[in-house]
Amino acid sequence: MAKNTNQVKKPNKIREMVARSSKFAKAAFILVLVFLVAGLATIGSAAAPGKAYRAVPDGQVVFYLDYQDGKGLDEIWVNVGSVYTEIGSDTDITFNYASVPSSSASSISWSSVNRLGSVTFGNIYSQSGEGLSGENYNWFRFADLKSETTSNPLSTSYRLIKLETDAEMLVNEVVFIDEDGKIIPAYVTADDVRAVYGSGYDSRTAMADAFRIQPESATALVDAQGSLRAGNAAWFDFTEDEMYTLMQVDNLSLGRQVYEGSVYNIDSDSGPLSVLLVSLGVLMFGKSPFGLRFMPLLFTAALVALAYFFGKELFGKDGFGLLLSGLFAAGGLALTVGRLGLTFSISAFFVLLSYFFMYRFYARGVSSEKPVGTALSVLLSGLAFAFAFAVDPKTVIAGIGTLVLFVFGAVRHHRAHAYNQRKARREMSEKNAAPNISEEEMQANIDAYEEKSSALAADVAYKNRLIYLFFLVSFVLGTILVTVLSSLASYFSYVRYYEADPQNPAYGIFNLILRAIGDSFTVGNVTSYTAANASNAFGWLIGLKGATLLSASEGSRYLALNAQLNPAIMLTAFIGFIFMTVYAILYFATGGRKGAYATKYSARILRVYLVFLCGLLTSVLTFAFSPNAGAAHSLLFSLFYIGFIPLTVYTAYVHDKSKPTAVLGMQMNKTMKVLFALLIVYAVVFILMLPMTFCFPTYASAARYCFGWTSFINNGYYRI
Repeated sequence: MAKNTNQVKKPNKIREMVARSSKFAKAAFILVLVFLVAGLATIGSAAAPGKAYRAVPDGQVVFYLDYQDGKGLDEIWVNVGSVYTEIGSDTDITFNYASVPSSSASSISWSSVNRLGSVTFGNIYSQSGEGLSGENYNWFRFADLKSETTSNPLSTSYRLIKLETDAEMLVNEVVFIDEDGKIIPAYVTADDVRAVYGSGYDSRTAMADAFRIQPESATALVDAQGSLRAGNAAWFDFTEDEMYTLMQVDNLSLGRQVYEGSVYNIDSDSGPLSVLLVSLGVLMFGKSPFGLRFMPLLFTAALVALAYFFGKELFGKDGFGLLLSGLFAAGGLALTVGRLGLTFSISAFFVLLSYFFMYRFYARGVSSEKPVGTALSVLLSGLAFAFAFAVDPKTVIAGIGTLVLFVFGAVRHHRAHAYNQRKARREMSEKNAAPNISEEEMQANIDAYEEKSSALAADVAYKNRLIYLFFLVSFVLGTILVTVLSSLASYFSYVRYYEADPQNPAYGIFNLILRAIGDSFTVGNVTSYTAANASNAFGWLIGLKGATLLSASEGSRYLALNAQLNPAIMLTAFIGFIFMTVYAILYFATGGRKGAYATKYSARILRVYLVFLCGLLTSVLTFAFSPNAGAAHSLLFSLFYIGFIPLTVYTAYVHDKSKPTAVLGMQMNKTMKVLFALLIVYAVVFILMLPMTFCFPTYASAARYCFGWTSFINNGYYRI
């Protein structure tokens, strides 16, 4: 049978969309893709320590070690999760050892010398300075039996190891290493020990009793023996700020459990939705650096993409959208704070999304042809704000900017209606002013005007109902609904934290939610770096101080993860902010639309300036009165701040009358040449800052010359 050669090929929609896309849109797609891939490749190890064992005071777990090749015990590595004590307080973990008891022994003879000893560590950090800091959820070496102080490994005759704690805590994993650096198989259940020990196990009554009363959850201590990753960089370790996020994740899994005398902390800096979103990554990849940072990284990449669309909407040119997106992606904080298991990027994404949709309403208004479709911008802006608030209630301050845009948009909407009414009346008056017009014609014109005026009034009344209804439903009802629903998962966390007697709660759920929201307006997640990093939020304008989030420098080796805007970008943004502020002042001072500074581009320039100014001021005010805020909290601020660079370039570009000339084969006017030079400077500084951006070690002398100059104030950690 012959083929039908007249068949019409179905159009490939994706191919057509790509063909229609501009070179800047394609470049933006590549930028987001590179950012995402680079982030996924560098956010950290995917090795997770498995499930957690809930240890309680006076409880104990016994391990049976199955030594291999006659090699004794050399090292013990422990991964501890949440510790249910006050933040900063010290607690102890103790390991003891014993040999297998004889068949006639009535008990296990644990070492009275306690050779393996105890280790003291602080909860998140050690406020006293006597314990280890930053060890929650990170692997730390409990014992090194072949160290300088103890030169001999534990004899293979000691097969029983006992773990004890002096506070309630979650212990994720315990790994035993022999002299050859190999993992010693460890068993914690009666069946496993019986199978390994072989015949004669049941005759060892004391040992059999020890494993018979073993807690069922003790198997969690040895369920991921291959997850041990030792190192000091952010690839292996969580930062102390991230430990609060993990602590809140653990709070969800703890359910109703309460132990008398324990202190159950929460991540009080974030809202209820944040932990649910971050938990998705933890559910997929476990409590590993990769798992915790996966969702925040996705939102950061989405934020980079949204910055492109936002810039395109603001400037009407996708080239400037690409500039805004690229500067934000490589400007510093997106690669540090945005790649960590923190919620700054998630809340920033929803805030910017709210601005994006509200700006569309502000700039475009509501169409008479498609009133519902165009008014949806208000609804979508409100829903984005609702999610932002549920992620971090402090964003209600940043949301003031969207309210300002809504008011300006509503004013423009009403002015447009008033203009249409005046236009209709003027048209009627001009018709009736014509010579030789009869009274009948005049009356007909009046009737037509009144009919048109009534139609305009009905049209604007319908639009008003739409925009105000959408505003109320999304910003008010939507925020309440999203916050309450997302809080349900954290109910028992709030009960344990806020109730004097968690086993007999006295507060209702709404009271608990209000208390949690109130606490989120302060920066209470204290770490060993908090005081050193703290700075006045208005200092973000000139980048007085960076923030050290992780530090493990030793001798001539410098290793730290620092949050710091690219100094060249920061300085340019500051100049742009001053320049555009002067431009706006001169525009209005010289007569506005009729003044010397008025051009056909002024309206767009001033609209964009208003958006960036609202975002800048509200994001600063969010942390202006918090004593513990630092540069790491300025991710959202940095996005609006960087926006003054493309705004300044746009303002210069549209007024630049210079003749374009070729530079590297591209036609550029003077403005584009200056921008090209700036991008080269930004790239050089970016390369110099790579060690502290991605937390890989470098020599202190090299670090001093590469990026030691980037922070003007010594915070005790940041400077080399």
